[in-house]
Amino acid sequence: MYKALFFLHKTNEENFEEHFKQFTLKYIGEVIGEKIIAGKVESNLLLEQKYNLFCEVSVENKDEWDKLMNSPAGKKLNEDLSDFHQFITVIFINYDEKL
Repeated sequence: MYKALFFLHKTNEENFEEHFKQFTLKYIGEVIGEKIIAGKVESNLLLEQKYNLFCEVSVENKDEWDKLMNSPAGKKLNEDLSDFHQFITVIFINYDEKL
């Protein structure tokens, strides 16, 4: 299993939250073919960076993720993340790697 975790940084700017909800979540959903909803990050006391919203997606493996990200929808998501990168943290988790 391969997961991508998307965290929106906490900020006083409402337009970043709206952008995340209206565009980023939509593009992630187009990539994996499912409706994506965000959860509210209630607490992350031990981290310096505070987060406001979060979503995660799972695919079978990293190769599948790479294939999806090379699709037209994936390229649109990449463009959005590039334009929006200073307000978002993306973490990838690979459960297939041997520890």
